[in-house]
Amino acid sequence: MESLTSRQKKALETRGKLLKTSLDLFNKYGFEHVSVEQITKACNVSKGTFYTHFPSKYDVILEKFKELDSFYSTVEKNIDCTLPASEKILLVYQEQMKYLTNVVGKDLLRTVYTAAMTNQVEQDHYLINPQRKIFQIMNTYIEEGIRQGEFGQNISATNIQAIIQRCMRANVYDWLIHSDNFDLATEMDQFTAIVLNGLKHEM
Repeated sequence: MESLTSRQKKALETRGKLLKTSLDLFNKYGFEHVSVEQITKACNVSKGTFYTHFPSKYDVILEKFKELDSFYSTVEKNIDCTLPASEKILLVYQEQMKYLTNVVGKDLLRTVYTAAMTNQVEQDHYLINPQRKIFQIMNTYIEEGIRQGEFGQNISATNIQAIIQRCMRANVYDWLIHSDNFDLATEMDQFTAIVLNGLKHEM
């Protein structure tokens, strides 16, 4: 593998600085109250430099958040393929909630959720993009559960996907507005297990 040129290293450093500074400002003042100009002034770079690295300020958040999707691939490989589909779904969500709690953290997730609700983000934004790795994994398990008769035949895979996505977002939102005694992984497991059990009885 070829080593990076000094120019490439400089570009990576600039990108990293823009990323960290943007997230710090979002956490301090709120996503909607921070402009690209404020970010570039804090980093002592031009607006053109910012847009070279990020199409918009929301993409700064997504750059950090996309690390989570890489994590899902590792989780999927470690799940026992002989388990029922519902148990696989629960295991993925358990690992996801631990990652959100221990690696991503509340500050970044609050920023992501706040930004997603502003008019500065397209309706079909990244968080609900069906091409995300988490949704592809879930779709595989859902279709498997339907084929094997674990889930009812009268609910489509698309609808089941929408339901369990809402389980995830609802639990994360509750975590963000509760105190530290709210155990995200435990609450997610209990809530989703009840929902999945209901789907099993929709025969």
